[in-house]
Amino acid sequence: MTRGLVVALDGPASSGKSSVGAAAAARLGYRFCDTGLLYRAVTWLATRRGIGEGDPAALVRLVDEVELLSDEVGRLAHVAIDGEDATADVRGPEVDAAVSAISRVPELRAALLQRQRRLVDGGRIIMAGRDIGTVVLPDADLKLFLDASAEERARRRAEERGLDPAGPEAAEILAELRRRDELDSTRVVAPLRAAPDAIRLRTDGNAFEASVELVVDAIREREAGVAPTATTDAKEELPSNAPRSARRPARSARRPIEPTPIATRLNAVITIGSFVMRVIARIFTRVRIEGDVTAIPAAGGVLIAANHASNADPVLIGAFLNPRLGRPLNWLGKREVFDWPVLSWLARHGGVHPVDRGAADVEAFRSAMRILEAGHVLAVFPEGTRSPDGRLQAAKDGVAVLALRSGALVVPIGVGDSDRLWPKGRRMPRFTKSVTVRIGTPFVLAEALAAEDPVAAADRRLAKTAGTALIMRRIAALLPERQRGAYAD
Repeated sequence: MTRGLVVALDGPASSGKSSVGAAAAARLGYRFCDTGLLYRAVTWLATRRGIGEGDPAALVRLVDEVELLSDEVGRLAHVAIDGEDATADVRGPEVDAAVSAISRVPELRAALLQRQRRLVDGGRIIMAGRDIGTVVLPDADLKLFLDASAEERARRRAEERGLDPAGPEAAEILAELRRRDELDSTRVVAPLRAAPDAIRLRTDGNAFEASVELVVDAIREREAGVAPTATTDAKEELPSNAPRSARRPARSARRPIEPTPIATRLNAVITIGSFVMRVIARIFTRVRIEGDVTAIPAAGGVLIAANHASNADPVLIGAFLNPRLGRPLNWLGKREVFDWPVLSWLARHGGVHPVDRGAADVEAFRSAMRILEAGHVLAVFPEGTRSPDGRLQAAKDGVAVLALRSGALVVPIGVGDSDRLWPKGRRMPRFTKSVTVRIGTPFVLAEALAAEDPVAAADRRLAKTAGTALIMRRIAALLPERQRGAYAD
């Protein structure tokens, strides 16, 4: 067995870190540690002995009385006090109400820090908590932040306790979770927050197994990045503009390339470049923008999904939408562009992110998630390559995976007749009457899929395929009938 990764799994109260992390560890043959049990055990002891947060020395003395227990597969998911398994006791509502206040005591956190760090010796472990990626293990191989709305978390906890989700006790659970979120996120010492390099996994509406799959897939994808012989199914999840990348062998002698900073504002390169591209486009055709541009929000992650019938599509979408949105689009582009000094400089300042087509699948997916999780705009072509005849081709599932994992707002766009402006195989555009960029109604894929096909929405594998089809049908509805191709029906 290989060393494996050190994985930091953070998230708010009742986000499923313990149960999901333990299940993912079992699937992967990893060890698992729920550090929250240490704080809960100390809190349980403190409440029984009348010790409050104002007596840090007494709280620290309780640490030596707490022991983490390992099960037969190495998961440290139980706690013992005085030699007795007290896991059920420390998960009670009394501890729920007090643990945030006790946990914010700096002396207690310091006393537990080194103890937690020693547990990762040997690697191949998932460690769950609220500050693992930011404080306990800042150098973890992979950082995940498991998130869900307070309402979703309250519903899950109510169901676990056999309560009516619409009853008064469930309402009390929701209020308590909101209070704990406020305490955890505003405390001075180690506040609850996602590490800057963490992958945020939103689980609202997910069945338990679907959330486990998210964690397992993220770990396998990172394993593939650190172990060249590892395997991953990520290549089916990439909405890349380089369609044959998955079939090319990796090239080991490539110059390393730094990631492009996310385009967060309309800088001079994007503004001037967009203006020049609009002028050139108008020489060849009349460009019509239809749909409600104002429906695209001014903040938050947005995934623009468009058909790809021509080399002109990025220009027609980016150059004409950037100024109207007031925020820039980010794109994935082949890394060969970055081998030329001038083009590389323009791409880096223009929101183009390098994708090595020899090993693009995982890295491109990470780049895309990084953009969306940071709350910015990413534009992708789900088909993966230009259509040879202007008609929609069967799309890759990557666009749905991005939408489901990030929770970003999806904006379908249909670019009509761009294939007549600049057909595939032609070196230069030709004069045409008009091209239409039609903007569809924004939507959240998980919500739309749950309303349209609840069965598929509850199954991760089915959700990818059904989600892709849903997005593509909405793009097709924005296109002339002749261009609807694989999604004509």
